[in-house]
Amino acid sequence: MSKKRFVRIDGKDIPVSEDIYYDFKRPAWRERKRRQVRAEKELSLEAFADAGFEIFSEQVLVDEIVEDKLLLDMLSKALEELTEEERFLIDELFFNGKSERKLSKETGVPRKTLAYRKIKVLNKLRRLIEKM
Repeated sequence: MSKKRFVRIDGKDIPVSEDIYYDFKRPAWRERKRRQVRAEKELSLEAFADAGFEIFSEQVLVDEIVEDKLLLDMLSKALEELTEEERFLIDELFFNGKSERKLSKETGVPRKTLAYRKIKVLNKLRRLIEKM
């Protein structure tokens, strides 16, 4: 003997066959299960923070962008203070991505000399930026 099944439509319980009952209820069951699985997989920001992840607010991101912009402006001004030779070295190594070895072959300057000059120029840039 099969159990009587009802479907509620407009507040009224309508008796239906087992097939119709399952066809009617299955989408709602699927949706409920999908929400349950999703809720189990989702983590809130608080859960991430409790797990040790660093959470960034919009203000923190804006502050970092402003700080980066200020540092770039300072670097740009400091680069203007370099000699042509110093600027060429920085441009080739950092902005054009050349290795010291490749630049050495192109210019005929020994690699160790380029490395020494690079350190001197970077220290000069650091001092110029610290003065600003």
